[in-house]
Amino acid sequence: MIPTKKEIVSILKSVKYPETEQNIFDLGIVKNIDYQESTGKLVINVDFKRRNPSCIGCVPIAWMLQKKITEELSKKFLKYPGVKSVEYIDN
Repeated sequence: MIPTKKEIVSILKSVKYPETEQNIFDLGIVKNIDYQESTGKLVINVDFKRRNPSCIGCVPIAWMLQKKITEELSKKFLKYPGVKSVEYIDN
């Protein structure tokens, strides 16, 4: 069993971007989600580039925020028996 479109949107709306506390669905961070049935892999295209700071010293903090978001998403999606792994592609 994999999540329905409605469940996917609900999951995306439940994950907040730590810096703004807005959900990642409304921020448009997730661009596309594809499910590979043969491997049970969810492939999630994300766009973190526009959220990256121009300050070189702030980049590691941005990476930590992005890691937190992807870990939270993975945890929620991997609860579904049909989802074996989650891959993130930053467009």
